[in-house]
Amino acid sequence: MNDSGNNLHSARTATDEMFSLHLSRLPGAMATNIVPQQGDGKSLPLSHVLHSLRGFSPRFMSILDISLPYGAHEVFRCRLPADKVLIHQRAPEPVDDLASFIRDRLASPLDFPALSQALLADDRIVIALDHSTPCAAALVRGCWDVMEACGVDPANVLIARPSAKESGNAIDPRSELPDSVREQIQMVNHDPADQKRHAYLATTTSGERVYLAREIVEAEFVLSVGAVAYDPVLGFRGTNSVLYPGLSNAEAIRKSHGQGHDELGPNDIRNLRQTIDEVGWLLGVQFTLQVVPGGRGQVAEVIAGALEAVFQRGKDRLASDWLVNAEERHDLVVVGVDQEPEGDDWSAVGTALATARQLVKREGKILVFSDLDSPLTPGLELIRDSRTPRDALQPLRQAAPEDLVVATQIAHAVDRANVYLVSQLDDDLVEEMFMTPIVSAAEAIRLIESCKTCAFIESAQHTYGVVKENASPLNPHA
Repeated sequence: MNDSGNNLHSARTATDEMFSLHLSRLPGAMATNIVPQQGDGKSLPLSHVLHSLRGFSPRFMSILDISLPYGAHEVFRCRLPADKVLIHQRAPEPVDDLASFIRDRLASPLDFPALSQALLADDRIVIALDHSTPCAAALVRGCWDVMEACGVDPANVLIARPSAKESGNAIDPRSELPDSVREQIQMVNHDPADQKRHAYLATTTSGERVYLAREIVEAEFVLSVGAVAYDPVLGFRGTNSVLYPGLSNAEAIRKSHGQGHDELGPNDIRNLRQTIDEVGWLLGVQFTLQVVPGGRGQVAEVIAGALEAVFQRGKDRLASDWLVNAEERHDLVVVGVDQEPEGDDWSAVGTALATARQLVKREGKILVFSDLDSPLTPGLELIRDSRTPRDALQPLRQAAPEDLVVATQIAHAVDRANVYLVSQLDDDLVEEMFMTPIVSAAEAIRLIESCKTCAFIESAQHTYGVVKENASPLNPHA
């Protein structure tokens, strides 16, 4: 991003320009009376004149203060007429004392005795920890505190994580453990290509032979830890989805690749999700610790207990916290994207665009605020090298790269709408991805002002969008 990108940190001047444009639509005398004049005849800025609006019709004075967090620390701010902003979806409040929340949930779980009653001192325990789990280190610490009270030897505890691209930003989930314990608890990142690391579990009702990481199959207690979240392929991620296919072999991972299901909503039956839950049952997993994400890597809820009860509670919280319901599609959808704990920024942008795509009119506009600075992955390179975004869809299906889902989400979004991107990427690269770079608050304000209606969505990578109008919200041609 060039130096003018720093203007995003201060939008006061641009906001004054926007408000002046709004006032210019009023009758001339009214506009003159609303805006006080300085001695030199120039209008005072917005911050000096809001008090002058009290005597006028609410349709001219109803102004909203918009704050849209994005990246790790950035916030975009503007003031807009209330009748322009039809949706302002905010992230849920994070829990106040996460350590206490975790301790209480493990002591009083849903439909299951306390975790301490399920453990024996000599158990070989595996914590199956999903990638991108918010506050993973705090969750691991909470689990260990219970294990320690039960007399568990830390050398008998293993943290297993599914196959995934490693990031230099990843935080060691053992970081909150005492030094002596951290050195004894092992952690493995599963290698699906290493056949010696797999063990046969069972055969599913559909006849599929299931192999999992040997440590998982041979453990005496498996505790799944992760986040309940919307997922384009599974409908919902969480509970057993940490186990399969990520902790299975390369063949299982290959079979699970998909581009998502536009024709299905999150609650519709997904074959892969059914297989995942069957794998959990075959393994005998009974207890899980899950979170519902908050904004910026925070946690909005902690849920522990029996798998089915935890999964349902998590889905209910998603519906109340992260489901975006719209009465109609909008001219402009503005989304803020948080920086992900493990730096998977393109994935977060892709998920945010998938929500925006559902809520925006065809040929409408999507404005993405992010700190994205990650290089292109193979699927994204296919989009860049295609003549149009739609031309990339078939090669993506045929090649089935690891980033198939995110590449498909981005291709669909830039095909449907005009996408504008705030990021750390080079402007030329943004344009090669069929997007328009935005480098200042003034540009963003002008874009917002040009649209009749808009929606603002915080932490949009956690959301799912639904339109209540007659047209299906999942129909890309509506």
